[in-house]
Amino acid sequence: MTDGSLCLSNGVLYVGRQDRTAHVRPYDLDGRPLGAGFACRTPAGEACALGGLAVGGDHEIWIADAATNRVRAFNLFGRELVALGGAERERDDARGTLRTLVDVALVGDDEEEPSLVVASGGWRRHALQVFDVTGRCIESLRPEGDSLAHFNGIARVAAHGRWLYVCEARAGRVQVFRDRDFHFEFRVPVPAGRFEPVAAAPLGDGRVLIATAGANSALLLVDGAGRLLRVLAERGHEHGQVTEPGDVAVEIGRSDRELRAAVIDRDGDRVQVFTLEGRCHGELDVLPGRAL
Repeated sequence: MTDGSLCLSNGVLYVGRQDRTAHVRPYDLDGRPLGAGFACRTPAGEACALGGLAVGGDHEIWIADAATNRVRAFNLFGRELVALGGAERERDDARGTLRTLVDVALVGDDEEEPSLVVASGGWRRHALQVFDVTGRCIESLRPEGDSLAHFNGIARVAAHGRWLYVCEARAGRVQVFRDRDFHFEFRVPVPAGRFEPVAAAPLGDGRVLIATAGANSALLLVDGAGRLLRVLAERGHEHGQVTEPGDVAVEIGRSDRELRAAVIDRDGDRVQVFTLEGRCHGELDVLPGRAL
């Protein structure tokens, strides 16, 4: 079982979980399923390992398949539309190589073909790369703006407009890119131990929700400079608390009072919905994989 992955698009929350294969199901923000969802499998019927998911403007669902090192797109009925990557390379950390996939994000506006930002885990120079939808590598982003530096343990990448937020749990930092160039990095002070950012969700106004794991499991709201504004949820197993969160997704374009954020935690076994004031609306009753 993986930590699970979330994506919120046009008011629909897509939840991905691993249960022998990756499963995806859409919900509204009141927790009601909007369909049966589907199990992600290759055309040959092989299982996919969920490394992260993103949803395109035509409702195509992209998943980073960590089992085959491919990025796959499915329609809402589970039919595979395209698969990118998977080719063997002599060098594990070469530009254009997909290995140890942990996440995928879509960038681009409604008037142009989207690009895919694909993240790989581990200690890698080419861990954050941009591809077009044909699989051509457009760019490999430079960690810390240094062509010789390495990313260290990327967990998730989040995109909004010109901005990318890269959560490095192992390095204990969030790197921020603007127009694909390194802009700055930040760390949030924690009471004790390490800051382990595992997911980010930009609100569109500079503020960002950060999910942290480990002994300091929490849901944090930070400003555009990475300074802590509010703790929305603290570590714990009870309602309104989080333990080892795996991803966070947020509904943007609403007032702070109306805005809602979803968090998946407990190794992908729970999805809760919060307000920006830290109030928990509740949790989804039936998750993907349980009812399929």
